[in-house]
Amino acid sequence: MRVLDCPWLRWLGAGLLAVCVPLLHAETGVRELPSTPELTSALGKDYALRTAQVGAHTVTLIDVNSGLGDWLRPDSAKLPTLPLDAPAALHDRVQWFYGNTVGWMPVPAGWHVQRAAIGVDGGAVYTFAAAAGASSGWLSYTVVPACLGCMLEVANGLLPGAGEHLADVSGGAAANLGQTNPVMSWQSRPDDCTALFRYRAAGLTVQAAVLSSIPVNALDSPKGDLAVAAVYAALPGGKPDLSAFVIDSFRQAFPACHSPQGWPG
Repeated sequence: MRVLDCPWLRWLGAGLLAVCVPLLHAETGVRELPSTPELTSALGKDYALRTAQVGAHTVTLIDVNSGLGDWLRPDSAKLPTLPLDAPAALHDRVQWFYGNTVGWMPVPAGWHVQRAAIGVDGGAVYTFAAAAGASSGWLSYTVVPACLGCMLEVANGLLPGAGEHLADVSGGAAANLGQTNPVMSWQSRPDDCTALFRYRAAGLTVQAAVLSSIPVNALDSPKGDLAVAAVYAALPGGKPDLSAFVIDSFRQAFPACHSPQGWPG
């Protein structure tokens, strides 16, 4: 697999890769966790928005300019079923976006797209920000289905084996599981394909899930194709139920250890 694109790489010009955002302290082996996102996409140039009606719901479709001169546009006539399992208390607090590779994305009402990008290997990142800006709240969805180096970057220090495989590929250092900056306030790894955790960054509590379709340690086995997905939700205080709904929805869409051929893109 070619290391061509990953959500943590900065873009230069029409999709050319410039520099990689550091995720690891080389001297200490500590994994850097995301904080307030700074990268942005330009509406009309990098992405476009369309509305569609799905049953009684008005949803927003995100068209993305892949950077290679082609626009990737979800087909409004072929959208999968809209998840309708949000608790009644959240119905008015959630708006639904749909983007290629990631699919349906619940987003707090009133928030806007900050970044939308799809790389040449199909990896996608969609970032949303609160009305007052990302410093007041942000949400990031990432799915990497093909770029091995990018998948290992996303999972490094969080899923077993990712750091060691990344070190083999890049020649760099491997992060130790649980050694993060900021330090996690809570973490759970129910299986080798799932990392659930919380931490504080820039005054917000970030709730996150990093998932893989098969265990990273099974890369050299015939168990299936690796794909990695991650969601980071930094919502203002007082909205733990909304954060939990975002994480639970993502885990249902990308079931860990249960997709032997990777997730459909």
